[in-house]
Amino acid sequence: MHHQSQTSPALSTVGLVSHKTYTLRRSTMLAGLAWLALSTACSGGAGWYILSRDDLAARMIARETTRQYAYEDRISALRADIDRYASRALLDQDGVESRVDELASRQAELESRQSLVSALTDTLQSSGLIPAAKLPLRSQVIKPGEPIRASGVTSFAPILPNKPTPAPETPPLRGADSGGWQSGEATPAEPPAKRVEAALTRLDGAMLRSSDAQLAALKEMDETLATTQKRLRSALAETGLDAEKLSAPTASAGGMGGPFVPVKLDASSGAFEATLNALQPRVASVMRLRGVIEQLPLGRPMAGDHDFTSNYGYRTDPFTRGLAMHTGVDFRAETGSSIMATAPGKVVIAEYNGGYGNMVEVEHANGLTTRYAHMSAISVTTGQMVKAGTVVGRVGTTGRSTGPHLHYETRINDEPVDPTRFLRAGSKLLANAL
Repeated sequence: MHHQSQTSPALSTVGLVSHKTYTLRRSTMLAGLAWLALSTACSGGAGWYILSRDDLAARMIARETTRQYAYEDRISALRADIDRYASRALLDQDGVESRVDELASRQAELESRQSLVSALTDTLQSSGLIPAAKLPLRSQVIKPGEPIRASGVTSFAPILPNKPTPAPETPPLRGADSGGWQSGEATPAEPPAKRVEAALTRLDGAMLRSSDAQLAALKEMDETLATTQKRLRSALAETGLDAEKLSAPTASAGGMGGPFVPVKLDASSGAFEATLNALQPRVASVMRLRGVIEQLPLGRPMAGDHDFTSNYGYRTDPFTRGLAMHTGVDFRAETGSSIMATAPGKVVIAEYNGGYGNMVEVEHANGLTTRYAHMSAISVTTGQMVKAGTVVGRVGTTGRSTGPHLHYETRINDEPVDPTRFLRAGSKLLANAL
């Protein structure tokens, strides 16, 4: 079958669709196609580059990993530094604590020595052997509960509640002393460890000075006691008595006692112990000599200076004009003048006694007695305890006497001895004391 093409009749669009017609220039179309081709090429090249160069990501990861490792190494180094500084601080703390312990031990030793020096000084001062003097001060090294650290505050004192505290002082301005302001950085503060070290060094020096002062005090005591010992022995030599055979009094005024616990000192421990060890026998010797001398009739029986009218020994008797033994010394004095005991003791006779007239006899230690005769009045009674200086009577002329005077005797075991020996010893002691 043969078909023939037939032309369809055209339909009219008038009144059905209304549209605009746009006209694209050829250059614009070519530019768009070129841009599209370029974008496609770039995207393809970038994709190809990323896909073909996959080691870029690996490099970036490796760089970040290296940086992270560097940070971790730095942190480890800083931690090591912190540990090293902490260890150093602990070592400094241990060193400070060790030194503080050493200073505290030395302080305890100083306080123990100071108690010995104080006790010895009090004993000698109360006995009048050394003058009152100011003792060396003790250095307070460390208070209980007072921390000393190299890494912090060196010391503190708790503030009691409701206790007024002074207002802090206003720090002076830089350059105030020179009259003008000076610019510049402030001086950096000294490290705490150095401040603690400086404080401990100062304490060490103060303790050394205290120790030297204590040793100097002992040496001064030793020199004073040596001079006193020599003076006392010289005075005893005037009396003609053997100091080793005389007994010193043991009774003390006031109640005292307790078990005897000797102080043990090792002379090889140091100069202080050696000096104190050598000082103790001298103290005992001087105290004994002092006690012996206080019991001897070394005082004068009357106040003031009175002339001797008759000495001890052989003389011409004032009544018979013959040779006679005078067993004492006679003092010229006015009637009624006070007569005093020359040493402590006990009154054994207080009555009229023949040629002695009104007489008082006082018994002293070590077999010594003194007699006071020709008195106009007796002021004591038999059995009465007297001290040196106690008035026992008044000057008179009773008994075998040619006029008012005092007849004074000194006896040892009831044998008369020259009283002037004791009077010279007493005058010598008085002169040396002045």
